[in-house]
Amino acid sequence: MTPLPHGERAVIEDSKLVGSALNPHSERGQHKARVFAQALGFKLSNWELLKQAILEALPTRPAHSTSETAFGKKYEVVIPITGPNGRTVDVRTIWQFDRLPESVQYADAPRLGDIWQRFYLLNPLPLDGGGRGWG
Repeated sequence: MTPLPHGERAVIEDSKLVGSALNPHSERGQHKARVFAQALGFKLSNWELLKQAILEALPTRPAHSTSETAFGKKYEVVIPITGPNGRTVDVRTIWQFDRLPESVQYADAPRLGDIWQRFYLLNPLPLDGGGRGWG
């Protein structure tokens, strides 16, 4: 098992969770928010619990390099998260080591780039009006 390099220094910008992944009013994150609430019980009112759970588990989980772009190196880490409702679901996280400006070097701390539940990708919950959701 190879953990995320410098995972103990990982950064989750509050806006990733509050402004998107857990925000039911976000155009981009509304479907993720609904799924996080239904599957695990995470909402805007308890977003800090999700952040804490991710950061605590991250250094112990295997990381897989996924790509390298002009913006940085990306890694995927799947973290089993137990929500306030007691249910545990695998949460897929993407971490990026940003490329430093005008350099071939990368930042020392990984930054959360994206987050979603693997359960949701395999078994989407119906949207309020029916159909399938793909947040």
